[in-house]
Amino acid sequence: MFNFHLLLAFILASLVLNITPGPDMMLTLTRGMTQGFRAAFMSVLGTFFAGFVQIPVVVLGLAEIFRHSPELFSAVRLVGAAYLAYLGIRALWRSIRLDQHTMRAALTGAHRAAFIQGFTTNLLNPKVFLFMTAFLPQFTDPTVGPVWQQLFILAVVSKALGFVVYVGFAAGASSIGGWLARNAWFAKLQEGILGAVMLMIAGLLFFDRSGPATAR
Repeated sequence: MFNFHLLLAFILASLVLNITPGPDMMLTLTRGMTQGFRAAFMSVLGTFFAGFVQIPVVVLGLAEIFRHSPELFSAVRLVGAAYLAYLGIRALWRSIRLDQHTMRAALTGAHRAAFIQGFTTNLLNPKVFLFMTAFLPQFTDPTVGPVWQQLFILAVVSKALGFVVYVGFAAGASSIGGWLARNAWFAKLQEGILGAVMLMIAGLLFFDRSGPATAR
């Protein structure tokens, strides 16, 4: 179905894009360093499963709505920013209120919540839809088969590559932060760091004025 050289170019381009710094990478590295591999892995898994919604939407062409509706684009972006800000404030509050014993229980809950947070934050970023809509068609060839099938396969390959790359980031970050986690003072600091990062990403999303046509 695919031209070999075109598919190879797509894989290389996807790998380059996956190692480009962005919100998902920032959250993965921060979770890995502050909460360990399990929390970072669950966050990456949530981001991957967001593709089960994003891929059908992109393949069906629904993402074009964002291109022609700046108001909807802005609304979805603001919802995502507000959700991240909420998570950041909660993390900061835990870092202030919780003692060492209750912090351990809270972090266990955070591991369970990391999947939902990764899923939701990625899903509520309209630029993911827009970027997939703009990027994937560049590697399709109508002469070799139905374009929608090619888009579907390319989207799955892209998400799978992203999953593998970010699991590697999670493992590397957790190995760096593992020895820090054994110190009692870091149990509270890690929640503060996570909260600050989430608030920073929320601020970037909130004040980002780029429109749908230029989003990546």
